[in-house]
Amino acid sequence: MLNEIDAQTARRRVTDAYADHKWSSHPAVELKDVELATRLAWADLERAGAPLHAPGQRLYLLGFVGPGPGLKLGRVTRKASSREDSVKSYLQKHERTALTFRCPLVRAWISRPVNAGVPDWETKALNAVGALEGAVRYGEWFYSVDFDAALEAAQAAR
Repeated sequence: MLNEIDAQTARRRVTDAYADHKWSSHPAVELKDVELATRLAWADLERAGAPLHAPGQRLYLLGFVGPGPGLKLGRVTRKASSREDSVKSYLQKHERTALTFRCPLVRAWISRPVNAGVPDWETKALNAVGALEGAVRYGEWFYSVDFDAALEAAQAAR
């Protein structure tokens, strides 16, 4: 069972450690803290998009710390005929990609499933997040973007 208070404290230690060591790929942070922060991000996804296995289209944001991109924004679709874990598997692929840059997942959000309009919402959200001050965009990946500001911009783009 995830202790939310301990996990939030661990997330804060991880994000602070990476913020203090922008050019170091291995700041002084405990592996246990990174694992707790990642588990909390997945718990955030489960809570925000409950249930993750429900059919429909969704917008998501994944927040990372480290020397690589700090944010991934995109959409995912689960058809009724898809495997129940298809949304989670899809998001885990992005998590693994970020880990190749030594960037662990520490924040995450996903919308509840909707039946229409997500491709348009995604385009507007990508443009809105890309327009944030200091944002550097490479497709659906962003550098130098605050997760909370990106989440607010993406939700407002709907």
